[in-house]
Amino acid sequence: MADKNLMPISNVETRLKSWHGEDWHTPKGRLIRDIVYAVDTGLITMVAFMAGVSVSLPTTAQIVPAGLANALAGMMAIFFGSFLSTKAQTEFFENQIERETWELEHMPEKEREEVREILVDMGFTDDEALVGVERITANKDVWLKFMIQEEIGLVPGTTDNPMEIGLVSAGSYLLGVIPPFLPFALGMPVHKALTTAVIIVIIFMFAMGVAKTRLTKIHWLKSGLETVAIGGISCGLGLLLGRVANMLLYSR
Repeated sequence: MADKNLMPISNVETRLKSWHGEDWHTPKGRLIRDIVYAVDTGLITMVAFMAGVSVSLPTTAQIVPAGLANALAGMMAIFFGSFLSTKAQTEFFENQIERETWELEHMPEKEREEVREILVDMGFTDDEALVGVERITANKDVWLKFMIQEEIGLVPGTTDNPMEIGLVSAGSYLLGVIPPFLPFALGMPVHKALTTAVIIVIIFMFAMGVAKTRLTKIHWLKSGLETVAIGGISCGLGLLLGRVANMLLYSR
């Protein structure tokens, strides 16, 4: 693993906030990807699970403990899955930064030529590129940041924290689990609880689609309807699979 001290410090988040005036314009805004994914996963898995167990368990008193166990297992799975995948990605980037640092120290001429080629590809003339090379390579910190961003494609200071992503994903999954689970937890009759769960999920997905427009800047109605349509298909398939699985299981 790369030496943590090799990770260059970037003020990119400060610049973005200064230019745009909103915290959500910083790189932290990309958390929306993990949040939406985990919420949608929670909705689909819980709806499918409730549809499945409602066939074999006649009362909500029996279904609720099973639902809680399913929710806990899902939270653990998505936490560790997100943590490990993010950790692997972070370690890969750290390895690339360590390699780039070594090349700057031991192969400076090759790295200078790479800077020149990058600048030419950006549209600079040969003379302008040569001036740019002299300016960039005059400061090793600037040089390293430039190579990391332009060669590796990583903006310094924007790597994800595995623990943060794991916790955000697990919390978002729990948020998605609650709507389809709530009617059963309130003790409604099974069929009524399942119908109510579907209605609540539709309302929840529309609200989620509207809420994410704060980041995406898409029209709230379009975003809400799109989220309902895509989520509805996913949940519908989950319901269908849950029913089919139990039909196959209990038809023997």
